Amino acid sequence: MKNHLKNIDYPLFVIILLLAAVGIVMVYSASFVFAGLDPDLNNPDFFFDRQRIFLAIGFAIFGLMSLFNYRKLGPFIPIFILGTILLLILVLIPGVGVTRNEATRWLNLGFILLQPSEVAKVALILYFAKAYTNKQEKLHHFGQGVMPPLIVLLFVFLLIVLQPDLGTAVSIIIPCGIILMFAGIRFRHLFLLGGTALAGVVLLILTEGYRMERLTGFLDPFSDPSGEDYQLVHSLIAIASGQVNGVGLSNSVQKAGFLPEAHTDFIMSVIAEELGLIGVLFVIGLYIAFMFKGLMIAKRATDQFGQLLAYGITFQITSQVFINLGAITGLMPITGITLPLISYGGSSLLITFFLLGILMNIAVKGNIRRRGMEPKRENAERTYQARSL
Repeated sequence: MKNHLKNIDYPLFVIILLLAAVGIVMVYSASFVFAGLDPDLNNPDFFFDRQRIFLAIGFAIFGLMSLFNYRKLGPFIPIFILGTILLLILVLIPGVGVTRNEATRWLNLGFILLQPSEVAKVALILYFAKAYTNKQEKLHHFGQGVMPPLIVLLFVFLLIVLQPDLGTAVSIIIPCGIILMFAGIRFRHLFLLGGTALAGVVLLILTEGYRMERLTGFLDPFSDPSGEDYQLVHSLIAIASGQVNGVGLSNSVQKAGFLPEAHTDFIMSVIAEELGLIGVLFVIGLYIAFMFKGLMIAKRATDQFGQLLAYGITFQITSQVFINLGAITGLMPITGITLPLISYGGSSLLITFFLLGILMNIAVKGNIRRRGMEPKRENAERTYQARSL
């Protein structure tokens, strides 16, 4: 334990702590008006209190996973994948899955609404990192080395699309593609897969009317300000109102019944309104610092499994940030992707902390090795893994 604490990546921990602190403050600020006026809740602290509980559990999960040797996750990966597929199927069963806003994405566990697509993020990153570590000698064979894990990804992708939740499905493809790239597959295979994925997403958009409305609506949101583009219009108003210094913490006008999902998908719009450009740049700066720290951790990983895992985790989180910011500013269609560590939500927060705990453990192992403190048993284990590849 003492050796572990000495080698913790403290810059990474500080970044996580600051993002979580911004999140808990802004969840309260963005939700207390709505929660106080809602007759079913009638409690301004409702979302704040729940987020505090999720945050405490999340940090506990983060601590446990930072202590757990990521190399020992291998035997559990098939269980993660099968469990994830089962949960995604259960969501689609009428009467089992919970439907909100015409989407069925949750399972009611009593104390939390579990979103299986969030669990899929962990399962697929672990699966892809392990699978392509084990298939290094076959990566030049598309059928034998590259294709098998992609079949699993496609199946999970389609189950999530059926909810429907194309945004989350796409956000899961991105880190898997990054893992493929860093695993070392041939460029023509990567280009072929990327083109196929893009064509598939475009086809899914063209075959659903509401997706086409979102795709075309965000290009000119003020053409239908009270219809499909209502959220985006009020998000843009909130961002514009904040200017440089913001209107002040808790003083947002848009969160008071004008901007739906102000404490979840559109929490950055509230940050922009209340804290201005300065607050937005601070949050974006933290995410950029996280991305570079994640890339550094991946580069210093002691084995390829850890390296691919670190790349996958880093780009899973940063891709969500990119998609969320694109949606609230009108640069991309609205997808329902939350802002990691800041938006309200139990499933997404706990899963993010789980991934960050793994990333911290990879960082600790890398620091131990760089400082020449790696135990003999781990040296032997790493040598055995290298030979088995």
